Amino acid sequence: MVAEHTDAPSKRAKVQATPQQPRIFQPYRAIGYVTNDLPFVIHSKGQQYFLTTCVGLNYQIYNVAKMNLLFVGPQTKKPITAIASSGNLTFTACGNDVIVFKRSKEVDQFDENACLVLPLIFAPLHLCTFAPTTKVSRITNQDPYTIFHLTVFGSHVIALCDDNTLKMWNYTTGELYTELEFDESFTVSTLLHPSTYLNKVLIGSLQGVMQIWNVRTSTLVYTFNSVGSPITSLMQSPVVDVVAIGLLDGNIQIHNIKVDQVIMMVKQEDRVTATSFRTDGQHIMASANMHGDIALWDLDKRKLVHVMKGAHDGLIPSIQFLNGQPILISSGADNSVKQWLFDSLDGLPRLLKWRGGHHAPPHKIRYYGDDGRFILSTARDRSMRAFSTVRDSQRSLSKKSKLLNLKVDDLKLPQVTYFSASKAKQKDWDNILTCHLNETAARTWSYQRKALGKHVLASKDQSQIKVVAISTCGNFGIIGSAAGGIDMFNMQSGLHRHTKAVTGLATDNLNRTLISGSIDATIRIWDFQSARLIHSIQLPSSVTSIIFQHESDLLGVASDDLCIRIIDVETQKIVREFWGHMNRVTDMTFSPDGRWIISSSLDSTIRTWDLPSGNLVDSFKVDSVATSVTFSPTGDFLATAHVDNVGICLWANRTQFENVSLRSIGDDEIASVKLPTASGMGDEEADAYHHLAHQTPDDGEVTDLLGTSEISEQLTEKMITLSLLPRSKWQNLLSLDTIKKRNKPKEAPKAPEKAPFFLPTLPGVDPKFVAAENAVNFAQSKIVQLGALRPQTEFKNLLKESHEKRDYTAFFNYLESLNPSAIDFEIRSMSLEDDLSELQYFLEALESQLKTRRKFELVQAYLNVFLNVHGDLIVANPGSLQPRLEAILQTHRHEFERLSEQIHYGLCLIGFARNG
Repeated sequence: MVAEHTDAPSKRAKVQATPQQPRIFQPYRAIGYVTNDLPFVIHSKGQQYFLTTCVGLNYQIYNVAKMNLLFVGPQTKKPITAIASSGNLTFTACGNDVIVFKRSKEVDQFDENACLVLPLIFAPLHLCTFAPTTKVSRITNQDPYTIFHLTVFGSHVIALCDDNTLKMWNYTTGELYTELEFDESFTVSTLLHPSTYLNKVLIGSLQGVMQIWNVRTSTLVYTFNSVGSPITSLMQSPVVDVVAIGLLDGNIQIHNIKVDQVIMMVKQEDRVTATSFRTDGQHIMASANMHGDIALWDLDKRKLVHVMKGAHDGLIPSIQFLNGQPILISSGADNSVKQWLFDSLDGLPRLLKWRGGHHAPPHKIRYYGDDGRFILSTARDRSMRAFSTVRDSQRSLSKKSKLLNLKVDDLKLPQVTYFSASKAKQKDWDNILTCHLNETAARTWSYQRKALGKHVLASKDQSQIKVVAISTCGNFGIIGSAAGGIDMFNMQSGLHRHTKAVTGLATDNLNRTLISGSIDATIRIWDFQSARLIHSIQLPSSVTSIIFQHESDLLGVASDDLCIRIIDVETQKIVREFWGHMNRVTDMTFSPDGRWIISSSLDSTIRTWDLPSGNLVDSFKVDSVATSVTFSPTGDFLATAHVDNVGICLWANRTQFENVSLRSIGDDEIASVKLPTASGMGDEEADAYHHLAHQTPDDGEVTDLLGTSEISEQLTEKMITLSLLPRSKWQNLLSLDTIKKRNKPKEAPKAPEKAPFFLPTLPGVDPKFVAAENAVNFAQSKIVQLGALRPQTEFKNLLKESHEKRDYTAFFNYLESLNPSAIDFEIRSMSLEDDLSELQYFLEALESQLKTRRKFELVQAYLNVFLNVHGDLIVANPGSLQPRLEAILQTHRHEFERLSEQIHYGLCLIGFARNG
């Protein structure tokens, strides 16, 4: 059967063609990323230094002096493979493309398809005879290549590619300037532009051979003998013609390239990844290796001075001394950047500043406090950290290590398997409790001091601690052991035991009950004070984790049978069962209002279950398994940790800023979403969300009002709406006297030496000089007209015209255009003649606007100023103004009663739904 072909596709066909997206949670951004295994770039601007690091699909720019984040580059389509910078420009290599950014905006992009423009001095292709190991050509129809090194060369940028070619672009025009293709006997590995060497670059190879090339003429200048090992790094020394050559076998050769002579040779442990020289008068060289160590060499004495063992946990891709300063900056594949200060008498460095995150994926995250600003996380790198979701800051709660001949990880406690925190007593005593892998004791931590606490809480049965909890009040710490024991500290009470390991602990707000779950498939509720077992609930399968919602007294239980059960602690009954996950549930979290429970699983899905209806209302699949989820106490973000990502992903709750239909969905509607990056979601996701927000609603979905092209000021006449003006337009009006008093000058302003006192001004709010042709007549007149004392401003003219037309739209539009000082001046300047007619018109305008139920806050502000200014006139003339004021008061009462009725109705409906 041949399907009918129509020109206009159906609405359902459009919806099916649109990529599915989560209904509730939208990718926002990722936190906790600082750098990866790519070398950083430092450039100066005046007296300031700026550090650019790569974090996968984004780059980040830091101020070196404060180590604060300045810019996050936009997300690229491919992972960044090399970076370089010059002034305000940042160059990123993404595969075979070079993208140019200015601050955080893309300004240009070029690749091998750019037109090859040879300089005028170039001869024809016979120039290749001067370069027997290279040829100038334009690559077409070849396999894709990847750029692994970038260097800024004046107004050009040079790239080394893994197809053994060198390409140079003019980044001001985007044109390919030259291209060098090397043969198999010379495999390029690194590149350096030696100081004072005009148009020349020094290229190192995996064969241990170096070559000097003139990139302007594409000619080979000189070839050095092999150094016997692959060259991994090249660094210019403070001395002209002298460079440091780092080798794969750990040797570092100080070489004079002008005379081709080896000055000295030193050797470190394993491969040399980076070198740098001090330029503050001290003849010190630093070298780094792939194990996280930094070696310091005295060039005068030609010996090793010190080894910074474990400066980083893993490969160090780059180190660099700041020009003229005793500060060394290093970055590591451990997701950290550190500054080392050389200010001691023995010449050894100390850690000055650092920025870092987890260098292993976090496996447990929880929001800390009720403001939703901080997230506590633990990871496989045996550290606990606090990340800010508002400002770019992160702190480590793990024990600080000193410069010993041990790696940082060797000084840490075993991996944290579970933790609990309470903000109630953070200023009084330790408020974080952790249990560790294969440890029989839990440890306390102080969030206030960011350090290990004073107490070690051991289990009485001497078995491994599996789970911990801190009471809501912060006074009690509870631990559950693998043998089934539960110990509560500060009371030292021995509780009843499960038959198997305890997998979850929770307490209520008032410390009346303690809830525990176990792999013996039971949920037990204990009396907190007497340690008496109140009730036991037998479940069909072992309990893997529990989570308690304090406001609704609901307990979420994840079991081995892949079911999530909701238990009402008050009635001790199972009220909901949620089936759908295809693999073990890794974590759960309640929404702040207790309406949803969000769960993550090894099936790579994150699902949102609606408790009142018992339906699955949102589900999306990610490319990396989520190991932990936590919901912000303010309800704005969902945070997730993933199995192969060292950062924490934030997902925006769309229900807080647009209408979302919470209908039940099936497994065929599960969306596939990419994880957010440091700069937020990518362009593809943004386009998909934009398209989804504007498509025609189907199956009874609510229309996305924020996605329409026109925004209505008032959806219905029954609604009380506010204006779209900034809050300062009416808030400053209410506090104008205070603002004027605060801004009052300390001394009187001085008049100019030649003030144009003879120029008259026109009346009105904004003083203006009289035109030249009228100035003479005005100055000669000795009689001031009475009308000049009562100028007819636009405010008064519009007020009178609106009164005659019974339409005050134009009048209020004019008021919105005035600043608070002008509005205050106009209200004070209203005429008192004609039985206070202008005051009556103004009150009539306010009453008319109130009846439209629009711009409610503006009317209140204008009325407040009017009553403060003309209150004495209202009392002295009750017959003229009192009827208008009573009408306004009656309108206020009517609207308040109507709004109050709707609010009470909504509260009753919510209470009925919760009790039902």
